[in-house]
Amino acid sequence: MNSSVRTNQDTRVGRNRKQPAGLLIAACVLIALPACTSNSSPDNDAKATNSPSASVSPSASKSADPTEAAEAEAIKAYSGYWREMEHAYAAADVNASKLTSYASGVALVKAQVETERMKKKGTSFTGGVTVTNSTITQLDTSKKLPKAKLSGCLDVTKWVVLDKDKKPMPLPTQRLAKYVVTADLERWSDGWRVLTNTPQSGQPC
Repeated sequence: MNSSVRTNQDTRVGRNRKQPAGLLIAACVLIALPACTSNSSPDNDAKATNSPSASVSPSASKSADPTEAAEAEAIKAYSGYWREMEHAYAAADVNASKLTSYASGVALVKAQVETERMKKKGTSFTGGVTVTNSTITQLDTSKKLPKAKLSGCLDVTKWVVLDKDKKPMPLPTQRLAKYVVTADLERWSDGWRVLTNTPQSGQPC
């Protein structure tokens, strides 16, 4: 089937069937500005200008790097992809999610085909997956549509398949529940899209 890219990150999401599918970076910076007083002087102004709060923080400088910013955006999109996969597989319907805002091509088609199959059987998924160590392994921003390759560790331990009566279905006792997953992404005008999501089920992590 398939399955936070940016810096390493854990992402909670997902849904998949027997062969799991293929999660984000968000940073908030709070800058406290010193209060102004009526007793300002040239000396005070100079101290305020040279104070740590007036300087550019390392995180802000780091995020200004185009490459790092692109990688962070791609990883965040991959996280969103898994979040919407979770919604789609819980409802056995891609239209019950916003997956089209995060996936296209093979990744989207696979999700559509599999959820349709699930709907006919009356099955669905509950719980979710966790993707850790999401890392951009390759980034090409020279093209009109920038491309990226991602690698992460997919954990489907808590992803449960339900039958038509909403009862958990038995799974192979020796199944590998934590393994490497890779993905190809492409940046469109409105954000990154996951084009392929490939579980490397023979590679534990």
